Amino acid sequence: MPALKTALGYHRHLLKSLALTMCLLGFSLDSFAQPQVAQLTDVKNCQYLKQIEGGSGYGKNFSWQKLAKYAVLSQAEKIAATHVIWVRFDPVGGFNGIAVANAYRCQS
Repeated sequence: MPALKTALGYHRHLLKSLALTMCLLGFSLDSFAQPQVAQLTDVKNCQYLKQIEGGSGYGKNFSWQKLAKYAVLSQAEKIAATHVIWVRFDPVGGFNGIAVANAYRCQS
C-alpha cells in the first residue's frame, strides 16, 4: 500500500508540473523579455508609452548609473515596453542619481 501512495503522489506532482508548464507556454514569450536599449531611428514605427525615471537608491553607490538603469528597465518591463531610449542621467550628490528614459512598444 505505501508504494501505491508514493506512485499516486508522484503522478499528482507530475500532473501539476505539466499543467504549470502548459500555462506558461500559453503566455507570449515577449512578456518575459527585457526591453532593449535603442536609438531614435530604431523606434520610428513604434508606439511611445511614457517617460520613466529610475533612481539608484540611497547610499554610497559608486556605480549608481547601473542601479538607476536597472530601475528604469524594471519599470519598462512592467508596462510591456520593448525598447527604451536614454534621455539623461542626473547625479544626486556624489554617489547617487536618477536615470530617465522614454519607453516604446514595437511590434515584432
